[in-house]
Amino acid sequence: MRKRLSVFFLLLMMGLVLIGPHPYLELHDFHRQKLLGVVPLQIQDQFQIEWIHSVELTPWRETYKVAGFSGMELAATSFQSYGAGVPVHFQDQQGVQVKVQDGWITVTGLHEKRDQVLYLITRDDYMLRAGGRTWKLADVVPLGSSLGLSVGWYPWWYRFTAGLNERGVTQG
Repeated sequence: MRKRLSVFFLLLMMGLVLIGPHPYLELHDFHRQKLLGVVPLQIQDQFQIEWIHSVELTPWRETYKVAGFSGMELAATSFQSYGAGVPVHFQDQQGVQVKVQDGWITVTGLHEKRDQVLYLITRDDYMLRAGGRTWKLADVVPLGSSLGLSVGWYPWWYRFTAGLNERGVTQG
């Protein structure tokens, strides 16, 4: 009886892993309220958005991570110059660290919870890195569109029905 119970429990756990919810990065065309696709992630995975700052004309990168079942959080931000729109009081927050390395100013320990983030894709230099792949976001949404990013939980097979179109993909 004990052996049957162990086998049943093992099969139940395997079934939950296979059909249970998995995290996906959702990409939405915010203006059209249309799902563009999803990228499969793992619990605690990170993804990044990178672009050239419109005023400073230097690279900027935001790193988000899956925050369990509660969505995502801004984990770090990196930039190459201070200027318009760049906060200057990061170290006033507990646990936040600012480090300069290889020409990048990187702020870590932010832990800022987000349900969704929006980016206005105004030029073709916006890049998304997630799940080991890289997308040029101008190939995903038309220029001038607002792209919404959020984390949703779906069955493992959801990637086959709503996976992000492969155009613009390069290996990350």
